[in-house]
Amino acid sequence: MRQRQSGRQVFWRAAVAATSNLAMVSGLYPLAPHLLRRFLRRAETLPSGAARARGRLAAEWALAWAVSATRPLGLLERPVWGRARGGRPVVLVHGYAMSRAYFLLLARRLERAGCGPFYGFEYWTLGKVASAAKRLGDYVDRLCDDHGVDQVDLIGHSMGGVVARYYAALGGGAARVRRLVTIGSPHCGTEVSYFGVGRPVRELLPGSSLLERLAAAGLPDGSEALCIWSRGDALVWCEGQARLPGAREVVYDDLGHLSMLASRRVAAEVAGFLRAGEPRSAP
Repeated sequence: MRQRQSGRQVFWRAAVAATSNLAMVSGLYPLAPHLLRRFLRRAETLPSGAARARGRLAAEWALAWAVSATRPLGLLERPVWGRARGGRPVVLVHGYAMSRAYFLLLARRLERAGCGPFYGFEYWTLGKVASAAKRLGDYVDRLCDDHGVDQVDLIGHSMGGVVARYYAALGGGAARVRRLVTIGSPHCGTEVSYFGVGRPVRELLPGSSLLERLAAAGLPDGSEALCIWSRGDALVWCEGQARLPGAREVVYDDLGHLSMLASRRVAAEVAGFLRAGEPRSAP
């Protein structure tokens, strides 16, 4: 299902993409967030072993190069990746300054596990979370009509998890969302938002009015949620930032913000959650 975009939207999204790729290729990410984490004296939450920590940092940087190179794949349309199956649609919601191409490896692994079809939702990450959630709702409604289904599953990474949660809890999407998966999402805010630009600078800070409203709303009745985060993530690194009350929680010690999307362990957890209670389809 194609998302219509104006020339202005394409221009500014391209500018954000270029800036994001430059930050990753130059090493500004992941080095700067790791230094910030140490400055904030949270380094004690890092896995022990300086050599191993440096190795994980290098691996995260290499992955940043890889996703920067594959970003043009986010231009692909329906289905996003892999062959479509007849199951419930899964909508992938990317994070701040990212694109649906970041889900490439995770989506392929989930497709092999019998999940899908997959659709990547693109949105303006410098705008309001509520605005992105409204557009997500419109996208989900059209997708349900196309597939003749009443519900979808949502997988949100980073800010995308907050957008997906807002849609389900406050944006009228409670009846449309069967299962919600968030990966490395700042449900309680992150100090890293101080260094961003756009509306998320305020909305994703700890104690923001948006996060307080989400906390008060809770998860919608009837929806199941899985919250995945890692103590090795330099952007959302502790339970005080990452926890989602009422959700099943899976925590790692050694995965970076991008590495979670490339992890076989994460893919297995997500596949098991999405497939729970459903018959295994034939290969």
